[in-house]
Amino acid sequence: MARSDWKRPKDFSAPEGRRRVALEVSYDGRAFCGWQSQLDEKSVQDTIKAAVERLVGEDKHVVVVGSGRTDSGVHAYGQVAHAEFDDCSIPIKAFYAGLNSILPFSVRIKRSWDAEPSFHARYSAMAREYRYFCKEGEGHDCFSDGLVTIIRSFPDIDLLNGYAKTLIGTHDFNTFTSAKDDCPSKVRDIYESSFSWTKSMFGEKVLCYKICGNAFLYHMVRSLVGTMLDMGSRGCSVSEFEEVLASKDRSRAGKTAASDGLYLWRVSYDPEEYRWFEEEYGKQRKAQST
Repeated sequence: MARSDWKRPKDFSAPEGRRRVALEVSYDGRAFCGWQSQLDEKSVQDTIKAAVERLVGEDKHVVVVGSGRTDSGVHAYGQVAHAEFDDCSIPIKAFYAGLNSILPFSVRIKRSWDAEPSFHARYSAMAREYRYFCKEGEGHDCFSDGLVTIIRSFPDIDLLNGYAKTLIGTHDFNTFTSAKDDCPSKVRDIYESSFSWTKSMFGEKVLCYKICGNAFLYHMVRSLVGTMLDMGSRGCSVSEFEEVLASKDRSRAGKTAASDGLYLWRVSYDPEEYRWFEEEYGKQRKAQST
């Protein structure tokens, strides 16, 4: 879809007298109910907000906004958030060190910077990249429990990449969306989608799925991974996977993969990085509609 069709507010600037500090954050999702604040649950959002309030003062009306939500048990290597509060004189260097001295070790601020008033962690984002990691075995060990998903055996990677390649482009992802997702449109742009081999710090063979798009639906990545691994283990053809995607029928998707291996890896705010996608696929869509 064209960027002009993205459903985003026209103006999301900080009000006068309010300061926005951008934060690049990593966290271990095992310790939290997810990113978003929830009643009587421990969330990453609330944990960061409490730390910022301690740093700048509770009277500064702190608001913390993330680039997107992650579910319970899902991790982040490069989540981006902004903290907005009544202006104060604390130097930006204090945020990186100050917040890390307050936060639990399960949440780390990788860097911080004073953002322009027009910057918004969610609405300014141009792309989000997720990675999903699996390894082969019968059970977890003490170093990977909850951090990588265990599967019985690796499917053929060429077949998996056949499935993955079909996702690049603009698609309706109703098949791979949880019934709890209330977004009116299930159409998303996917810029990158591929499987590759990597190794753990212990030298173990690990399967990594990388997907990057403009935005994602509730459980979408985990549903895609679970379906591709299941169909790959049964040797289903690429055309069969394409039929499942095109069906827009949730009952045809495989089991949703565990949260263990999923990481919000990176958020891009560069409008030029994936401009080629809009130009290439926009031309195709325009030709198809005429």
